[in-house]
Amino acid sequence: MESQILQQTKNPFLEREEYIIKITNETTPTFDEAKSQIGKDTDLIVIKKINTNFGKKTFEVEAVVYDNKEAKEKIETIPKKVKKKIEAERKVAEEATAKAKAAEEATKKAEEEAKAAAETASEETKPEENKNE
Repeated sequence: MESQILQQTKNPFLEREEYIIKITNETTPTFDEAKSQIGKDTDLIVIKKINTNFGKKTFEVEAVVYDNKEAKEKIETIPKKVKKKIEAERKVAEEATAKAKAAEEATKKAEEEAKAAAETASEETKPEENKNE
């Protein structure tokens, strides 16, 4: 897979660099492969589109590389379906942590009750020993 940067422009107002890259390959590159060809932090890269020319093995990739994560979150939109999926995963994770905390608290209470029961049992046996003496 060969890549060549055709155009690179800096956009300071949106805090990003805009790239147009030509990739030569046998098959259409995936978004991850295109990100790796840019050579920057993959979390800050957004691939806008990958154009193909019928019958040729060259692909034109339009990508944007943001300066920081805040700029990316401020400008890029997330589709509703993806937002719902992310929120559902977050809720499942929160429920799992809540269940784990509840189970941990239950085991602590059980241990404390067992210690208290053992202490009361040992206190009850001590007076009986004193009576026998």
